[in-house]
Amino acid sequence: MKRTTKGLMLLVLTVLACMAGCSRKSPEKSATPVTLKLGHVGHDHHLALFTAFDNAEEYAQKSGINVKVLEDRKLYELIENGQKIADIEVIKVGGGSKMPAALAQGIIDVGFGGVAPVLASNDSGAPVKIISPLHSKGDMFVVKPDSPIKSWGDFVEAAQSADKPIRIGYKSPVAVAKVIFEEALTHEGISFSGDPADTDVKVRLINTKGGGKLNVCLGGDLIDGYVGNNPFPSIAVEKKIGRIVCDLEDLPPGTFRDHPCCCIAANSDAIEQKADAIIALLVLFQQANETINGDIDKAVAAASRWIGTSETVERMSIPTSGYSLEQSQQWQSAMNAWIDAMNRLGIFQGTLKEMPPEQVCQLAYDMS
Repeated sequence: MKRTTKGLMLLVLTVLACMAGCSRKSPEKSATPVTLKLGHVGHDHHLALFTAFDNAEEYAQKSGINVKVLEDRKLYELIENGQKIADIEVIKVGGGSKMPAALAQGIIDVGFGGVAPVLASNDSGAPVKIISPLHSKGDMFVVKPDSPIKSWGDFVEAAQSADKPIRIGYKSPVAVAKVIFEEALTHEGISFSGDPADTDVKVRLINTKGGGKLNVCLGGDLIDGYVGNNPFPSIAVEKKIGRIVCDLEDLPPGTFRDHPCCCIAANSDAIEQKADAIIALLVLFQQANETINGDIDKAVAAASRWIGTSETVERMSIPTSGYSLEQSQQWQSAMNAWIDAMNRLGIFQGTLKEMPPEQVCQLAYDMS
């Protein structure tokens, strides 16, 4: 039977465990390399990709898996034990719902993106599934430098006493940061809406239509603050157009402490037809995470080179995140919290609506 990604993470861990003394069996010589289109959003939550491809030659000494650069940051050959197994096309796609939409449309086969939009895409019936954990935390609440708001408590007090809505930006409708923020507003009893016609709310949520536009809108006085993922908040600090109030994982009611933020997802056809190439990439990404967690200089260098951010920004940004491909009990529990919250907030309206987390896992994940 053709191998799929069932047992994917177990296989990856097995590969890594035996790196020092053995290597995976080489693919059959007659095997035809596949073409795999790999999407990312272009921020440091996806640092495993950048670090893996910049350091693959070093990693190959243990894993036997390497990449050959054909066009930097765009085209690569994936090599396993000296044999080409895939052509890799790296594609920058939009954040939020745009990445899973690209998966569903076949524009990419595998994508790095937020867990919330991937779950929402699966809920809509799209053939998109989470195949691996990737990243946690790294989402911030940002205001203007001269804002009197210094803490979450200050914000709650300001919102409750405001005579006009406080304008808070977000990058896309099902962005991780937006969902966390809405959960906190609901807990605090603060009314909010994205509809300009709702004039009696305390918080006006404004879609900036992209993470890169969060700071533009803040600097242009189109919003009073925003919720978003690093490195954008760190860029705001560097450019002195914003100040970080708090990490969103610290917001009440505490649902999203150490929350999964980004994952690796794939479309169903790729899971079925390109599993060998996907598994090889996951091995590289796992090795990359070991570098990220143990060598900040290499991590910063890779992020700056791929994204174009300064080293100063990345030294602020990267430590706010967690990088791991481990499907731990803590990750599973945190994902269950995501599922419950998305149901409470009415985000699920399709196949996952009111479904218990354990059943959602069966439909929306492929890594058992």
